[in-house]
Formats: sequence, C-alpha cells, structure tokens
Amino acid sequence: MNKVGLGIVFHGGEERDHRGVGMKFDAAAILNAMSEGVFAVNTDKKVIFANRALGRMLFHHDEAAADLQAVQQILSDSIFVPKHAALLDRLMFNRERVSHYETVLRDLNGMPIPVQIHIDLLLDEAGEVVGAVEIVRSLAPFSSEPGEKQSRPSGLRSLVGKSKKLLEMLDLVASASGSTATVLLEGESGTGKELIARAIHQMGPRREKPFIAVNCASLPDELLESELFGHMKGAFTTAIYDRPGRFELADHGTLFLDEIGDMSPTAQAKVLRVLQEHEFERVGGTKTIQVDVRIIAATNKDLTEEVRAGKFREDLYYRIRVFPIRVPPLRERKDDIFPLIKHFMAKFSRETGKQISNISPEALEYLLSYDYPGNVRELENMIEHAFVTSPGPTLSIEHLPKPVAPLSKQAPLSSRKEGTLANQEKTLMLKALEKTDWNQAKAAEELGISRSTLWRRLKEYGIKIPK
Repeated sequence: MNKVGLGIVFHGGEERDHRGVGMKFDAAAILNAMSEGVFAVNTDKKVIFANRALGRMLFHHDEAAADLQAVQQILSDSIFVPKHAALLDRLMFNRERVSHYETVLRDLNGMPIPVQIHIDLLLDEAGEVVGAVEIVRSLAPFSSEPGEKQSRPSGLRSLVGKSKKLLEMLDLVASASGSTATVLLEGESGTGKELIARAIHQMGPRREKPFIAVNCASLPDELLESELFGHMKGAFTTAIYDRPGRFELADHGTLFLDEIGDMSPTAQAKVLRVLQEHEFERVGGTKTIQVDVRIIAATNKDLTEEVRAGKFREDLYYRIRVFPIRVPPLRERKDDIFPLIKHFMAKFSRETGKQISNISPEALEYLLSYDYPGNVRELENMIEHAFVTSPGPTLSIEHLPKPVAPLSKQAPLSSRKEGTLANQEKTLMLKALEKTDWNQAKAAEELGISRSTLWRRLKEYGIKIPK
C-alpha cells in the first residue's frame, strides 16, 4: 500500500466528529464491508474509527466497534504498548510503513487472537499526516461471524489469563507460528507446553498438515528409535509388519518432541542427523526416506546444565534452540489464577452437569495464594477433584484434595461464608478502588491485573467511578 484513500477529513489533527462524518464516498460503508478489522488513530494514538469486523473480532458483536472508548481500552494492552507505539512513531514521522507485523490481541473475554497487522499513513486533503490506519487480519482458524460458535484452536482455548508474563509469551507464540523455524519450549511440568506447541502449529502455514506428538521420556531407548523412525517387518521379534515412524507421519507437518531432555545419547545422534540431512532409514531398513518436518521440542530440564554435564549433545541443543520460548510457571502468573478458576469451574460444570458456581472465601483465598508446583495442570486437577466431592452448589475448602486442604491456615477474604465468584471479584475490586482513592491505575496494580481488564470488569458489574 502506498497511500490509504480513506478520505477522512480532519481539522487541526482531530476528526470532524467521533463517527467520521467527513468521509467521502461513504468510506465507512466500504470499510464496514471488509472482512478484515480496520481501525484508525490520530497523531495522539487515539482511536477515531473502527469497522464492524474489528467489533466482531474483539467483542463478538458488529455494533460494538461504534464505542471507540471501549475499542481504545481493549487495545491498550496489546496494540498500544511501547513496541507498537514505536512502529506508529516511525510511520508518522519517518513514513516507514509496516507490513505483516504479527502480534496477539485479546478479545473482551481475555482470549488471545493471533493477528497480522498492516499499518499505513492517514493523510488529509492536503497530503499532511494526520494519523495511521491499521488493517488487522486474524491468523486463528476460527470464524468470528456473529451467532456462530467460536471454534478456537485447541491450544489457545486453555491459555486463559491476561498477565504480563502470559502476554509476552503469546507474542513469541504468534511470531513463531508465522515461520517454520525449530522451536524449543522451556518450562516446568504442567505449564501447558503441548498446548502451546499445538497452537503454534494450528496458527502456522502447516496447519492443514499433521501434528504428531511423542513423549521421549515415556519410551525406553530401543522402542523410541522404532517410534520415531519406524521399522521393517522382521527387524526384531515383535516387528510383524512394516510400520512408519513419527517422522514419516509428520511429513510436511509438525513433530512435537516432548521431554527431549530425557532422550538417550544414541537417540539424540539419530535425531540430529534428521535435523541436518532431513533423511533417515527405518529400523531394519536400507531405503533412505526424506522428510520435510517442522520440529517443536519441549523440556522441563535446564538443557545448558545437561550440556555441561555431558548428558545432552551441544550440537543438537543449538539445532533445536533456534526460537526458544520460556513458558512461565503459574506462580509467576498469579493474576491469571482467578480467571483460570472460573474457566475450570465452567468447564467441569459443563462436563459433569453439576451447577456449581459458588466457592467459599476460604477455598478461594487458598487457591489464590497457593504456589502450584504442578502449575496449571495441578489447579485443573484440584478443581476437578472438588467437583467430584462437592454436592453443590458451593466448593468449600474441605472439597479440595489432600494434602491441600489441611495446609490452608489463612484468614478468609471476608466474613461471608459463601458467595458467587462474581460477587467476590466485585468485592475485591471495590476494596482495591477504595484503598487507592478510586485511582484505576493504582487499583489495577493492587489487584495484579491490567488497567483495561479492570475497566472491562467495572463496566461488566456496572460500577461507576465517582467524579
């Protein structure tokens, strides 16, 4: 794009009115007919226009984009961040246009949306720069048409939360998904590394091809080789037929090597050859098989220490660590715990048919303060256990699995014996706002959430900020 011919008429750097009445040739109607999201900002980076497709993308509703303040708020954590602001400055002041910029947006519910953005200048009738226009194309293979069920990639469905650590990681996930580079996911057990690997695959250019996963720690060395490379009939006693391996099955797709740090030196050497030469032979075979496979590896070990100790090949380490992504443990994402609790309670309500929407203050206090050595998987298991033991409609501290329940010695959040999650969340927000003299930025910091998340919750609960 050399010039965006929107025909928006500005006066003194500001639009004539908040709905862009000065558009020529009914440009708003043209933009609203587009399937890509479009929004425009002035030189102060204030949103002055958003089309219906952006409303569907962020709010799941066409007309929502008319509320420009809401659009500004919801974009504040993903678009209006220092990196993106720098791109806008370079565009406006140096006229450096931006194409194929990939990042992650968040919708009204905090769910991630991988997107590709094109940014160009917004000019007035005299050719002066008065802002920028951004075209947003979703990279997630799901429909955002109103009324249709949202079918997000399975890996992204469980990536719930809006913490800074999670958003930083999702930026890397979006970048990785746009390439075929080898990715190394580093993180503790239970952090969701396979979910992230699947998300990278499903958002990438190989999404229509197979995603094949193998846990390198679950198989002995002699079986792992057959599992990865396949075998010929008669190669060993139980080889009664020819069998393709995981590399063959993943041809033109993605192979996920989970717990690669547990792979034996022999297997490491054979995997290294495939990464270097893109070829191998089946066990017991002589025919060389060529494959085109993207590798995503994962480990819960410190591979640099494993290399120093001589337990992991240094050359393989650098081969798989082309694009490293650290997956943060849940104890570093404390502000994601409450949304995860709500997410898992809704999940198990659907699966079990139990209508449990309440949680006691004591149980909530413990869940919010626990360190989760087993990470998200442990939290999910705790909620599932509580659903099994609770008759409903409230989850209490005694419903949590042992030895978790006896460890809780903290005071309850309030004197109430029980309450809905929504009521407790509302109470926490009101306390934080009162403590900070209704300063939203300070209250958000006190709660460990972003300001835009606080703004959305206040709007959802109908809480008015005193003037």
